[in-house]
Amino acid sequence: MNVSLKEKVVVVTGSSRGLGREMVVRFAKEGAFVVINFCRNQECALELYNRIGQYNSNCIVVEADVTQERDVQKLYKQVLSKFGKIDVLINNAGKCDDNYIQFMSLEQWNKVLTTNLTSIYLCSRVFSRKMIANRKGKIINIASLKGQLGSEGQCNYAASKAGVIGLTKSLAKEMGEFGISVNALCPGFIVTDLNRMNSNKADIADRMSILRDKRSLEDFLSFVMMLSSDELVGISGQVFNLDSRIN
Repeated sequence: MNVSLKEKVVVVTGSSRGLGREMVVRFAKEGAFVVINFCRNQECALELYNRIGQYNSNCIVVEADVTQERDVQKLYKQVLSKFGKIDVLINNAGKCDDNYIQFMSLEQWNKVLTTNLTSIYLCSRVFSRKMIANRKGKIINIASLKGQLGSEGQCNYAASKAGVIGLTKSLAKEMGEFGISVNALCPGFIVTDLNRMNSNKADIADRMSILRDKRSLEDFLSFVMMLSSDELVGISGQVFNLDSRIN
């Protein structure tokens, strides 16, 4: 099945590196109008913009800290000023700051919860305004299997991703009457430029997985493209585990 994303306006938060970066590249190749969002890493964001500009000139870069309401409003206004609409919001911005709970500072806890969960609340609240007015749109939240399984030394991260799942299910019920779908994706361990050197986590993921074909990134991107397209319009409030582990 060939999906079309041509001229879809897609905002990917936290997209200068990692999974966000990979999604931007794929969306741009599919002809979408992509908004690259970064907070601090301007160099990576501009490098990405120049890269995709070779085959898609309808993309923009916006600096915004999506944990701050003022910045989210700025991002929203720039998107509407440029494109006049928003078709897909992908809440991808996230961070880890690991420690065992007895050694985890309140700052570590708050930083991760704010980045991984509060940012989704802010962006969804602001960007859904235009979607509600147009009575259509898609919100895709990047959660994690760790939000379901837990993770030693990552109480803050696991709690934040579990919160994303609960937020997704609740928001889907609020947005349904306006024709807006809200879903969450829970990828397993996916190798990107951010974690390529973390062989220990990759080895653990391999041991827990049934399959060994190493297509996790490609499968993730293909699923995101399909979910963002008009081919899937009747699915909302769902949590998709994009992995092959069974425990």
